[in-house]
Amino acid sequence: MAHNPDGGLAGAPEAARGPAPGETLPPTATRVDGPAATRTVRRWPIVLLRCVATLFFVLLLIQPVLAGMFISGDVDLLDLHEANSFVISITSWFQVLATVLVWRPGRGPLWPVGVAVLLSFAIVMQDGWGYARELQLHIPLGVLLVAASTALLYWSYGHRPGRGRRG
Repeated sequence: MAHNPDGGLAGAPEAARGPAPGETLPPTATRVDGPAATRTVRRWPIVLLRCVATLFFVLLLIQPVLAGMFISGDVDLLDLHEANSFVISITSWFQVLATVLVWRPGRGPLWPVGVAVLLSFAIVMQDGWGYARELQLHIPLGVLLVAASTALLYWSYGHRPGRGRRG
């Protein structure tokens, strides 16, 4: 293939030629080739989800540490465990919002929205069981919450917007 004066390759498909001279893509968008070649995929929703999911995950990891220190005799940490659970509850709903933004403007898959909603409702149950001192339910659900949060966090860092609909 020969080079054209504009820097592209003669005879190459449109995707291999790259943008025309003077044409630039927005820094927060990725070009999606296919039937709707002019469509762009926004990257800010996945960045937002990564931030919120990381915060949520770290807050969840702090909870068993606070509970363990309370059990070992530092009774003041129960209040901190309770305050952290309140922050986790709020953060879980921000995570739902972030997954919705990845789905709609971000053109991502729908299933992370379902996972985030289930996590948020599980957090509500976790709070109730904690206040009721139902530790036989509270502790296993806490483990499940950390596992599900890990999975969502792992997916968010592996997801590449504009790379098909595989998820």
